[in-house]
Order: sequence, then structure tokens, then C-alpha cells
Amino acid sequence: MTATEKYLAMNNEFCRLRDAIYECDVEEAEEDEKVQKTVEAALGILCQYLDYYKELNDVHTHEKK
Repeated sequence: MTATEKYLAMNNEFCRLRDAIYECDVEEAEEDEKVQKTVEAALGILCQYLDYYKELNDVHTHEKK
């Protein structure tokens, strides 16, 4: 596995997690705003890590069309 392949796999899983958290077609209880902010911060940290990994390993990707 190359660093690019690993990055793409991590990024795809991150997107799946983000999308699952924010799935809007679900009946669920209201979440505490403090918890919601913590989740958003955690997603931000994961996104920063992906950017860091990409830069550190000189990974080059292109946007999906």
C-alpha cells in the first residue's frame, strides 16, 4: 500500500463517519449542544490530521468530478 492509497482510504472512512454523524433522515433525540461542539471539534482535528498526513507524505490527489 502506498501513502496515497492509505490517505485515500483514511479520507474515505472520514467522509463516511462525518456523513453518518450528520445523517438528517433519522429520528433521534436532541443532543446536548456541548456534546455536539465536542464532536465538531473532534472531526476538525481528524480533518487536520488528514491534511498533515497528506502534506507530510507528499500525497497528490485530484478533486472528484
